[in-house]
Amino acid sequence: MSNLSKSIYDYYFKHLDKLPTDAQFHLGTRLHFWDQDPQAQDLLNKLTDWFTGDGDHQASLQTVYDEAQNAPLAKVNNARELRRPFFEKYPLLRTCNLLLFRITFLKHVYGIDVRDQFYAFCPREQVEAMRTALLEDDEALRVLATYATNFLYLYDRVIAEDESSLPIDKLYEVGKDAYDLSDRMGLQLYIYLYTHCIIGESLFYYRALPASNRATYQAMVADLERVIDEHYDDINLDNKFEFLVAAKIADYQTSLEQRIFAEAERSVSPDGTFLIDTINNFPQPDKRTLDGSEHRNVLFILANRDFKPLQPE
Repeated sequence: MSNLSKSIYDYYFKHLDKLPTDAQFHLGTRLHFWDQDPQAQDLLNKLTDWFTGDGDHQASLQTVYDEAQNAPLAKVNNARELRRPFFEKYPLLRTCNLLLFRITFLKHVYGIDVRDQFYAFCPREQVEAMRTALLEDDEALRVLATYATNFLYLYDRVIAEDESSLPIDKLYEVGKDAYDLSDRMGLQLYIYLYTHCIIGESLFYYRALPASNRATYQAMVADLERVIDEHYDDINLDNKFEFLVAAKIADYQTSLEQRIFAEAERSVSPDGTFLIDTINNFPQPDKRTLDGSEHRNVLFILANRDFKPLQPE
């Protein structure tokens, strides 16, 4: 771990009280899954009752479902208007995703298996129909990107427990030469699509990639490496760090690591030891607080550590 990433790690754990509980949980789960960080494990132990609903797992899922049903589209941070018609086309998608995350983390953090309750909230026939339609809808896959891949991987790998069901090569081809990379949002969606295929396959850092799919994921990373190199100044730090994390998961040695880390060294906030995003052409000026920067900083910490997931190959 670099000196900067260690300093950021220490700063976040020293100031946990300044983070909302969901940001604390995000910090804890990602570090716990990545390499079983002991402070992250302690943090997750303290958050047990909050996440599990004090043992009432049905009530916990019901709360997530209710929040999802009432979540405005304004909660979507990136490419909201581009994605709007696809959220309208697949109205169950965001609800499924939030439930799938809750079910996945209940199982892999706390050992609580409530997968059988998923269909009580999202009827199986509707979910299967949406899955089939999404896999045939190339434009939806490209624009929804994270929302589509998160659903497909968590549903197939966690709920269905099917390791061979997803057409990984198709997901790769869907992104190839399909985006306007002169447009910053198109560039961002392209990066999201491939990085979240890899992160989704890892179940958000819980496990190593299956050897059977690793070559395709490495091809995704290689393509991203070339594109990021060519469009470096038009890509924000979050996307660059997510690329580095995906490369680590895929066991791909990227030549861009030191260039990205050098940008990180110039991006320390004047308000504390954490990274903000200000010096490229696509910064995120609305995410400069400790809380707003948490996602970016966790990715940076992971990118500086060896990937040793809870479930190795």
